[in-house]
Amino acid sequence: MSFSHAWLPYIYLYAVGGSLFIIGIIITIKSGSLDLKRAHHRVWLTVLIFGLIWFMVMHVLWNLAALEILTLKTSAIIWTIFMVVSLGIGYFKFGRQEKI
Repeated sequence: MSFSHAWLPYIYLYAVGGSLFIIGIIITIKSGSLDLKRAHHRVWLTVLIFGLIWFMVMHVLWNLAALEILTLKTSAIIWTIFMVVSLGIGYFKFGRQEKI
């Protein structure tokens, strides 16, 4: 499969989508809806940014498996490790905080 069929949609999706995501975050910060002085708001900003990165990694893993650059088994193992690490970080970083 050619580069234009395999990777240009991925690049377009995350270039345009990422730009809109960043613009949206900037608008919410400037409007005062997202106050970075508040710990709870910083947590949500972290979750949003990590979510975007998480989807990018998952998307690239499955693209690599579909193109047979990585085997499906290797992609699944990397995906599982990434999931365990992500959930562990999420739990230990955010799940054990005191409720406000």
